[in-house]
Amino acid sequence: MSKFSIFVTVKVKPGTGADFRPIILENATAAVRDEPGCHIFHVMTSKDDADIFHYFEVYTDEAALDAHREYPHYKKYRLEADEMIVDVAIQKADFLQ
Repeated sequence: MSKFSIFVTVKVKPGTGADFRPIILENATAAVRDEPGCHIFHVMTSKDDADIFHYFEVYTDEAALDAHREYPHYKKYRLEADEMIVDVAIQKADFLQ
């Protein structure tokens, strides 16, 4: 079975990027470490705007992504980050090779 990925773009409130960074990095690190279905979770920032973040995540399948949202580290991320986030765009993708 082919792995499943998502590309996420998150815009946080102006000036909160520095506060958001450790929150998302903790979630990404825990996801790869603790979730058997999460294989890659890269976090990037925009070169043009410190308040825009991009994630590239790879999961075994969509069920593993659903499971990701039930882990304590994800719930902690949402609790700490939701007030900062102003926009989220998610694109789901299947690997071709």
